[in-house]
Amino acid sequence: MRSSDIKKYVSLRDALVTEKADLEARLVEINAALGGGETVAPKRRGQKPGRPAVAGKKIRRGKRAKNTIGLRDAVLTVTAKKPLGRKEILDAVVKLGYTFTAKNPLNSLNTLLYTAKGVKNFGGKFGPAK
Repeated sequence: MRSSDIKKYVSLRDALVTEKADLEARLVEINAALGGGETVAPKRRGQKPGRPAVAGKKIRRGKRAKNTIGLRDAVLTVTAKKPLGRKEILDAVVKLGYTFTAKNPLNSLNTLLYTAKGVKNFGGKFGPAK
């Protein structure tokens, strides 16, 4: 290939990429005008996920709970005397005062129980690793 062909290809490609970005930005504006709420622009290569679609606009997310104790520490506290099942641990942790903001707190607890160091599975019951 000749270098002029390569330059022509690169310039055409750059023009298409720029036009695509402009169109995506315009779609975001149209969605906002139609009341589509806050939207996130389509992910482009190298872009961090969850980045606001329009600069300066923030996307609202749920508030983080202000717990005085971490979930891991709460689990180790409630299972200190004897190993407990998952639902028993969930009830005890909530009774201890830990607040979950997730829609399904058992999923968060499961993640901790099966991945955290210091927590051991004793045939379906979990307790501190000794």
